Amino acid sequence: MIPFTFLALLILASYLIYHHVIYPYFLSPLSSIPNAHLTSPLSRRWIDHRRSTGTEVLAIDALHQKYGPIVRLGPEELSVNSIHGLKVIYTGAFEKHAFYNDAFVNFNVENMVGMVHNAPHAHQKRMLSKTFSKSFLQESGDLQTISKVVLWDRLMPILKKAGNDGEVLNVLPMFQAVGMDFTSSFLFGLRRGTSRDDRYMGFIEGWCMELCERTEASKNEEILSNEEKLLPFTNPVIYEQLQQSLLSQKEHDPRPLNLAVASELLDHLVAGHETTGITFTYMMWELSKQPELQAKLQKELMTLSPSLRYPGSSTGGDKALPSPSAIDALPLLDAMVRETLRLHSPAPAQLPRVTPTTEKGTSLHGYDNIPGGVRVSSTAYSLHRIDEVYPHPLEWLPERWLQAGDNIHDMRRLFFAFGSGGRMCLGSNFALQEIKLVMAAVYSNFTTSTIDDEGIEQHYEFIALPRGRKLMLKFTPVDD
Repeated sequence: MIPFTFLALLILASYLIYHHVIYPYFLSPLSSIPNAHLTSPLSRRWIDHRRSTGTEVLAIDALHQKYGPIVRLGPEELSVNSIHGLKVIYTGAFEKHAFYNDAFVNFNVENMVGMVHNAPHAHQKRMLSKTFSKSFLQESGDLQTISKVVLWDRLMPILKKAGNDGEVLNVLPMFQAVGMDFTSSFLFGLRRGTSRDDRYMGFIEGWCMELCERTEASKNEEILSNEEKLLPFTNPVIYEQLQQSLLSQKEHDPRPLNLAVASELLDHLVAGHETTGITFTYMMWELSKQPELQAKLQKELMTLSPSLRYPGSSTGGDKALPSPSAIDALPLLDAMVRETLRLHSPAPAQLPRVTPTTEKGTSLHGYDNIPGGVRVSSTAYSLHRIDEVYPHPLEWLPERWLQAGDNIHDMRRLFFAFGSGGRMCLGSNFALQEIKLVMAAVYSNFTTSTIDDEGIEQHYEFIALPRGRKLMLKFTPVDD
């Protein structure tokens, strides 16, 4: 007779072998999907190691090059690289993975990016969606005033002095500061936004909370410093809109009001300067390698009225800007910005979602009955290198956006620099308007050339900065 204890251990061992080996390897709905590694059906260890070493993005891209549009990264994790995948996962509004709640909650309070479930996200998104719409931004007097001050009174004097003196500038931190000035001024108002040097003060959480407190206190203008009073007044557009919306629904939202506002705006501050700073840097790097393209862009920019030529006086902030819609309509500038975001995406890593629990499961690329709770994701890096849609994907070719023909539809559908679907980046219109304006102003006044680009290759983390954290450029004034 078999001892009871031995029989119990045998049953337990059989169950564990079935549950952890036989089922995931041979019987799971995911079992026929190509594996990233021999151990992927059993353990997350392979993909977790690559995440911890910063090699995840390139490793996943190599897998898709080898196996095609769908790969199994772990026992319950898939990577999908296709237009079909974007439609099913992102346009299909799968909810976010818990990763976001772990990584993006500020002050222990949720914000839109960190919200896992779609319903509360949609509720808060409605509070701000109008103020980030393309039409609102293009017509915003506050943003026009901010733009004039940041361009004419802050950025252009620095570039003009460097150009006249033959000085070489590290454009990464400088243009991150430009991004921070635009973003913080739109959030908090020009008088309570940052000035260029504030970018380097550190401890951004405390800094954001201080900006919120100063913005609230500045409703009493007597506390403004003399320097702040010299700045034109602009409304704290996002701070005010968010605070009023949250106040009107306070009985349904248990979060402390000040922390709910600060958590949301901190996310905007971080995203608004890092990503635009990266985009500025790589667009100028690519253009600096192609003087003939700079000349074509400058010719296009000459059609703007009024021009973006820097007046060279202390009253630069009074100089009118071309309308945002006129700048947005420039085809070559648009193509250069899009191509930079394609090849040098500031956020190239996975944007994970979770499959819903439904009666029939989810179908992806012919694999059916995928159960609920499976982590699924795509990366901008790999999507932007699908050569059927983007021929010669490793080359920076702005003309691809001008000569695409019937392919333009797929190019735009696959464009993932801001995500896709209902959870895509709320600030995409703001970012594009800012980037186009700043790059148009720079190349209306200067040509750029590279002096030192050592370490320019991107470090493919969630935010993909240059490994060397620098790009040294020379700015040569354009002849009148």
